[in-house]
Amino acid sequence: MRRTILMPMAQILILAGCTVDQEVVRQKQTDLFYQEPTDEVDILWVIDNSVSMQDEQVEVGAKFQDFIGNLETTGVDFHVGVVTTDLDNPDENGKLQAPEGEPAFLTARDEDYQARFAERVQVGVEGADREKGIGAVLKALSEPLASSFNAGFLRTGATLNVIYVSDENDCTDDGELNQYDTPTACYDHNDELVRVKELIEGYELLKTQGERILVSSVVGPEITEGCDGAKPGFRYESMADAFGGLKGSICAQDFSVIMDNLGLQVSGEMSSFQLTYAAIVETIEVFVDDVQIDQDDAEGWSYDLTYAILYFHGGGVPDRGSQIVVEYEVAGGGIIEGE
Repeated sequence: MRRTILMPMAQILILAGCTVDQEVVRQKQTDLFYQEPTDEVDILWVIDNSVSMQDEQVEVGAKFQDFIGNLETTGVDFHVGVVTTDLDNPDENGKLQAPEGEPAFLTARDEDYQARFAERVQVGVEGADREKGIGAVLKALSEPLASSFNAGFLRTGATLNVIYVSDENDCTDDGELNQYDTPTACYDHNDELVRVKELIEGYELLKTQGERILVSSVVGPEITEGCDGAKPGFRYESMADAFGGLKGSICAQDFSVIMDNLGLQVSGEMSSFQLTYAAIVETIEVFVDDVQIDQDDAEGWSYDLTYAILYFHGGGVPDRGSQIVVEYEVAGGGIIEGE
């Protein structure tokens, strides 16, 4: 039997008298951002109205001042609306919740809007036990509700800020789970839920003029011991990751900090910026008004590899009016140069 000996390419080149003179050159990128106040923002609170959510609804209403104070300081033109996670009840099902005879959403021009929001956010605890908060947003901001029951809430050019508050995971299923009667169908058959990727694409379609969408979540954490049975809100957190929002725990004893942070973000003091390309994290350099900021999960910046989002933390969050420069090498963007 004849045997064929395969030689490595490097050996073949050497035997042929050739030399190898090549190197991988990474594509470099500089992204420029500005920390500017947002003139118009439409804020949609998505409140779980299942049986276990009464205390949390009260807490959100009680700490609304911590949220809205930042908007009042900056003079942001805001719309604030509330929907529930119940897509089964025809009186809810994506409709902005408001007392009879009142406008569907509140603005800074409405008298005593803080107390009125605290009332609205307490949407009751008789909602469906299959919470569909991600789908509720699409329902609320798409036709026919967008130009009928919820008309005027979503404005062209305004930043859309979605905030989920729930102690269960999202169960948006487009009716696929109707065949199951079990109360745990959302978890037993989670492979039949609408994929998060599709829901992200659905949110992107809400942009008509390239508006920014921010999505934040106050949901069950991964570890739920001592959290009164809250389930991890993985799907809600994935939406927050995809759109650069904030993530808080529904288990927090006091919502003051998360409400304050949400208010800062909504008012235009952004803590997250999506890079143009995926970056090699070791090459990232961040400058705020020409001052270099360190990588630090507490007082500097961190980087989300999945969504190419740069996050600022604590005192590292850029002040309003500042310029942010991010220099980095593009991941997967290497080209081979040489003879």
